[in-house]
Amino acid sequence: MSPAAAKPERTRCLVLGYDATENSRRATSWAVNDLLPDGRLVLVHADRSLHVPPSPLTTSGERARIGHAMFDELLLDGGHTLLDVDLTTEVTDEDPVSALIEAAERHDADAIVIGVEPHSRLRRVLGVVTDELLERSPVPVIAVPPGVKISARGEGAPPARARSRRARSG
Repeated sequence: MSPAAAKPERTRCLVLGYDATENSRRATSWAVNDLLPDGRLVLVHADRSLHVPPSPLTTSGERARIGHAMFDELLLDGGHTLLDVDLTTEVTDEDPVSALIEAAERHDADAIVIGVEPHSRLRRVLGVVTDELLERSPVPVIAVPPGVKISARGEGAPPARARSRRARSG
């Protein structure tokens, strides 16, 4: 047996920013569909906004409980497809950009996935997570816009790339 044959194939991994909005739920559905049948998904909830310190009105523990409750709600409402991927959840007091980049590096992720929405000019001046991720991320950033239709598992066409292990290159 050659050394190349003995090396197991690496499981694809996506890191996803989750904040319980409809946009992040849509991005989660997209990521799960993209990873099936055997991928790994890391959901990251960052407890503070971009360029803002953590809230002094709550403790780190309280913010962590809220973040974990968001994941519990997603699992209860998300259908069975979330249970079909290797799922990890993380809650952090960091800003979303730092949290997603660090998670991508720790988990050797193939990409970071986020849900997006249109922003006002003022909001863009103050800083948008997507823009900063695009500037700083060491891996590709996949932004799932509001208009993307997410079909249920097994319905519709899979993403454009090959889905079988044998068909994947490189």
